[in-house]
Amino acid sequence: MSWPGVWRGAGRVFSHEMRVTHYIDTPEGGFSYVIERRPRRRTVGIQVCPDGKVLVAAHPLVPHLYVKRLLRAKAAWVNRKLADAVLLHHHKASRSYAQGDVITYLGREYNLNFATRSRLDEAGGELHLGMRGKPERDAVIAALTRWYKQQARLVLTERADLLTKKFGQQPTLIGIKSYRSRWGSCHSDGRIYFNWRLVMAPQNVIDYVVVHELCHLMHHNHSRDFWDQVAKLFPDYKEQRRWLRRQGPFLDL
Repeated sequence: MSWPGVWRGAGRVFSHEMRVTHYIDTPEGGFSYVIERRPRRRTVGIQVCPDGKVLVAAHPLVPHLYVKRLLRAKAAWVNRKLADAVLLHHHKASRSYAQGDVITYLGREYNLNFATRSRLDEAGGELHLGMRGKPERDAVIAALTRWYKQQARLVLTERADLLTKKFGQQPTLIGIKSYRSRWGSCHSDGRIYFNWRLVMAPQNVIDYVVVHELCHLMHHNHSRDFWDQVAKLFPDYKEQRRWLRRQGPFLDL
């Protein structure tokens, strides 16, 4: 969100502190926030972190008055994100990674069991996870991560190959990455990478992300032409996009 010329009507009271915590009360609810002053920042950005912190990134010359005005305008959104952060915290805290715990794969829940080798029992609703040693929490998370990455490589490559036939353009490479803030990326040389956590999502959501990245082979932006191309190949993409925005933070270990 840009702020050119904002300080003219703010009494020319500028703030040069680099990082300060404040509190704001709004009709939608009050919350604390941190202003992080970044000299190279050209816009004002608001981020609600997974730990429930509200971070405002702004240039040192942006007045605090403008930041508060922006936060009040975005208060409903901020409070929704804060509520989501609480739910996410409870979700992660409830995970035991013990025998019988629930994991998600392709949008379906499976009970976790430990075995000498990994095997998915779809009929029985169980994932038999191969463990090399004692099934302690960190070891289970590491084994699950390996299994998810293996499955992601298979599933996402298969879906990309299938959808590429309908699309007409071929990526130069399909790979898996451990992204923290994106679901996929398309490079100018045709390489496409996907977040391995996607394999926890339902098939339609996976297909939307695959189509999204394939469309970047033609449009290296998010222009109207890009979204028209996505809609042509995946008419209900907006529904999957909404699902990913709501449930995406829960696709993690």
